[in-house]
Amino acid sequence: MRNVVRGIILLLLVSSCGLSKFEVEKAASLDLKKEESSLYSFSVVIYDLKTSAYFYYNDSMLNVPYSPASTFKIPNTLIGLETKILKDSTTIFNLGGLDDPSLKRAFQNSIVPYYQELAKQIGEKEMKAFLKRFQYGNTLITPELTTFWLKGDLRISALEQIEFLYKIEKHQLGLRPETYLTLKEIFQERREGNLKIYGKTGWGFQDGQDIGWFVGFAEHYSDRYLFATVMTSPEEAYGKFDFATKRISLTNAAFQQLINR
Repeated sequence: MRNVVRGIILLLLVSSCGLSKFEVEKAASLDLKKEESSLYSFSVVIYDLKTSAYFYYNDSMLNVPYSPASTFKIPNTLIGLETKILKDSTTIFNLGGLDDPSLKRAFQNSIVPYYQELAKQIGEKEMKAFLKRFQYGNTLITPELTTFWLKGDLRISALEQIEFLYKIEKHQLGLRPETYLTLKEIFQERREGNLKIYGKTGWGFQDGQDIGWFVGFAEHYSDRYLFATVMTSPEEAYGKFDFATKRISLTNAAFQQLINR
């Protein structure tokens, strides 16, 4: 609990720099011990926008910075839209294929070449400026413009993911209204009963471990949430469980416990 409280205090301090204060009324733990495995470690944090409450599991990982992998498609999309390189969700890049993807398809299917082309068109100067403006993780875009979020120096923690999502939710990034709307339009909707989850996955590799993310927004009737799930798995565990779906099932488990409290 002490770790998550420290993280919340840091979040409050950072978010008050030129932005409205990030309000946290309370932090409560979730019991997801039955989801634990020797094959992976994980942490989940959910922020209730109505009550300004945090719900979390395993606070020891919440402040640890990891490569964002494909969750970086969220800020990358915002920058592309704001610079008008991306016109809307139907924008297509010619990648030399027979079926060049639209923005929406590239986002939902994590098509790396699409976003590498977008990064090239944005350019180093604009990319760096926007990440500093967003206060996105450690803001580093080194060593390569087209791979810094995959195997470069960019790092972000689960709490920082929540902070960034909050700025999107509250339109605190100084972007055009249509930029926010287009981003929300391209999230894939996953339904679990009356729960709607709009999330972006990410899968990277760092320090001998697979890094998995699932971050985004969720709705349950009139309640709206922000969430970030991060999991790590040692290299030797690769192929011993379904890494791709586990990030999502862990998030679902956290939400089911929360809404059934």
